[in-house]
Amino acid sequence: MLNVSGDVASGFGPVADAFKENFDNHGDVGAACAAIIDGNTVVDIFAGDARPNTPWTRDTRSVVFSVSKGITAICLIMASQQGSLDLDLPVAQYWPEFAAHGKDRVTVRQLLAHRVGLVYPATTLTSGDIRDWTPTADALAAQAPQWAPNETFAYHPLTMGFLAGEVLRRTTGKKPSEWLATHISKPLGLTMTFGGDGDSPDFAPILPPRVEEAAPYPPEMQVVAERALTMSGAYDKDFFRGANSESFLGSESPGANLVASARDLARLYAATVSDIDGTRLLHETSITQAVRPLSKGQPFYGTDEGNIWGTGFMLHSQRRYMAGPGSFGHDGAGGQLAFASPKHRLGFAYQTIQAGPQNDPRAELLSQALLKCL
Repeated sequence: MLNVSGDVASGFGPVADAFKENFDNHGDVGAACAAIIDGNTVVDIFAGDARPNTPWTRDTRSVVFSVSKGITAICLIMASQQGSLDLDLPVAQYWPEFAAHGKDRVTVRQLLAHRVGLVYPATTLTSGDIRDWTPTADALAAQAPQWAPNETFAYHPLTMGFLAGEVLRRTTGKKPSEWLATHISKPLGLTMTFGGDGDSPDFAPILPPRVEEAAPYPPEMQVVAERALTMSGAYDKDFFRGANSESFLGSESPGANLVASARDLARLYAATVSDIDGTRLLHETSITQAVRPLSKGQPFYGTDEGNIWGTGFMLHSQRRYMAGPGSFGHDGAGGQLAFASPKHRLGFAYQTIQAGPQNDPRAELLSQALLKCL
């Protein structure tokens, strides 16, 4: 019989019920869920195993994939608040080499909204190029865009992290991993990193989907998807199995390899919309600008899945309802989700190691249960 551990405040029992149902009916084997409102933890629960015969604990961390993008966006917005950069100025003002092939007018905000046209690297990269950072950034800067910048958009699964990360490095001297450690994790007391040690006792390896889905794209799109998800050869073609490898975890990938717990993610997002032990990460004016929809509808590649992007964040949509209008955050491959709601002064996160299908329902079921409690 499943034992759900942790704490649930009065009135938030439906979230715990939905969490248990994810194990009973939707394949969860190890997961955690947390929610913080106005600085008060109302949900902090976990269950299952982190590894075979190793129970999940409050400190268990795992790769949360594209949830990483929301954290990287927060780093850049914080840097803009401190005057290090202006999100509405061209990237090339801070990174001159980026102007190549007509990318000179692309703004930092447009880059964060997946409008730059660099969905995958045009040249073959190695894990060493990723680890060394500069070869990857240089290759993307020199690359011709796959469409006229800002005329349309398409999701940048991994390149987004390196593009945004290089802007941060050029303007502050810190990559996202360094900004996260100094300006976010330290004041909030968090344990999260871009990349990590797969052999660490608190690390839970990702489990691949139990049922292989039919290819979600036509054959010509499969090539794009493969290049985008492998960074043109740097990562394993089997995305989920490769996620536990040294090649993926051993270096910083700010759009994809954050290693964190649901508890810490909820605390971080709560600190974007409320004061958490004296720390508030984002100004209200920054949030207002960040949740302005910039990319939605039919993308350049693939189909319209109903997502809406603002300044680096997924926004409330029918596909990602989160806590209703005004919510901002990001989901991650396999079922992960973390977000904030200014209206409810809420930070929420769900973390799972059992990768689910393309339209995995688990995070949405938890969001819906939480919304009913608010």
